Amino acid sequence: MEMEVQRIIIGKDQSKSEKSIMGASWLDLPKKNKPDKPPFAHLIIDGNKIPAGTGKVNLTSWHHDKGWANVLNMTFSDGKLIANHDGFYYLYASVCFRHHEAVGNLTGQTLQLMLYVIKTDVKRKNSVVLMKGGSTKNWSGDSEFHFYSVNVGGFFKLKSGEVVSIQVSYPSLLDRSPEGTYFGAFKIRDVD
Repeated sequence: MEMEVQRIIIGKDQSKSEKSIMGASWLDLPKKNKPDKPPFAHLIIDGNKIPAGTGKVNLTSWHHDKGWANVLNMTFSDGKLIANHDGFYYLYASVCFRHHEAVGNLTGQTLQLMLYVIKTDVKRKNSVVLMKGGSTKNWSGDSEFHFYSVNVGGFFKLKSGEVVSIQVSYPSLLDRSPEGTYFGAFKIRDVD
């Protein structure tokens, strides 16, 4: 095959049309497992399906095709992102915790407001925390409104089939707006 390709490129005895037909088919061979457009996803919170709990709670209530949300060359399933292509990805997440005293009294309570980005290798049934952020807050009664934002982001290697998900503490305190609570990923480069 290499000799044939070399002859197409170098050979002077072939007709011009034969060169272009054979050359085009050789040049148009698709690269194995490489998408036309780089994989990316941006998911926004689905405020109507926020789970309850206080500790590490799986946050699976995301919109993947509404408003600013979009997924391309990745899979969204059961509130999780699945890499379809090996590569190095930039992963990011932002959550906002909000509270108004009219909803309930948190004065004097100490809350550990946390965000975790988890990678799961489904084949090996192994999960690892890639990023976490948060703080311990003691919201006083001096303010009618309380607000705290957590943002994390970083570069990570993902293999095809690996799953990225989000866990949070106190999900009932999450800001339900798309600019307040979201997460996503985009591929930066292939694995060498």
